Amino acid sequence: MKILITGGKSIKALKLIKAYSNDKVILADYGDMPSFPSITYSFISLGIQNNEVVAHNLLTICLDEAVDAIIPLHKFEVDEILKTSVLFDEFNITVILPLPDYVII
Repeated sequence: MKILITGGKSIKALKLIKAYSNDKVILADYGDMPSFPSITYSFISLGIQNNEVVAHNLLTICLDEAVDAIIPLHKFEVDEILKTSVLFDEFNITVILPLPDYVII
């Protein structure tokens, strides 16, 4: 399975990688992202943060990257994805909500 984890520059995102060691993980975040090779995960930029189109941008990236599941860690992403979860369902993208301790406020 291919999983996109947002908040990819955070310690919380890096800790989640261990739970998905058998999957291909993409760590994504806003702005510049590191670009070093890793067998277990890769980094991508979500561009400039635009709260008006968060869910649309995340869905587009999921489709471009052929992602099977997304774990949104930023609070503003969780809120928007919950409002539009039917869109992710239509494209067979599973939304995995993080535990409260993992949400980045």
